[in-house]
Amino acid sequence: MGTRKPIFIDRDGVLNVDVSPYISRSEQLQLFPYTVDSLQKLHDDGFDIYIISNQQGVALGITSEEELEKITETIQSSLRERGFEIKKFFHCTALDSANHPWRKPSPGMILAARDEFGLDLQGSFFIGDKWSDIESGARAGCRPILVLTGVTAPGSWDQWEHKPEKVFPTLKEAVDWIVKNDR
Repeated sequence: MGTRKPIFIDRDGVLNVDVSPYISRSEQLQLFPYTVDSLQKLHDDGFDIYIISNQQGVALGITSEEELEKITETIQSSLRERGFEIKKFFHCTALDSANHPWRKPSPGMILAARDEFGLDLQGSFFIGDKWSDIESGARAGCRPILVLTGVTAPGSWDQWEHKPEKVFPTLKEAVDWIVKNDR
């Protein structure tokens, strides 16, 4: 089968409905109807999935580390029912103002995944819903893909330093395109 390929995906606004200001309890997690099928399609096509997610709600005291783990476990259990799971969740729980090297737009979490798992980032994708995702992916050498299920207004990316390679309405269309074109 060959080597599995890494793909990096943001969580809130991509896999699930983004709740303002933060998802603080696992009961608030609402995966989009196409999320599990889309992740399954990536897995079946030879991708290992890594979640790259800023979660400063922990540092702000809105979400506990325990609830963050429960949210992660809720996502994983929905995938285990299909016989696979996300390879690893990388969370940066530091405040935006802390300038933590993992906090997007820094590429730190992607580089940590590369180092931990010995990944080749060349040609890999990063799917996100905001400029910090696109910036983080581009700075790590990934192909940044934007989905419009989060907070980004259509067309606003024209002003960004790094532009998305492609823009899709949802994760489903992004995954369909990636699977079809990643040959």
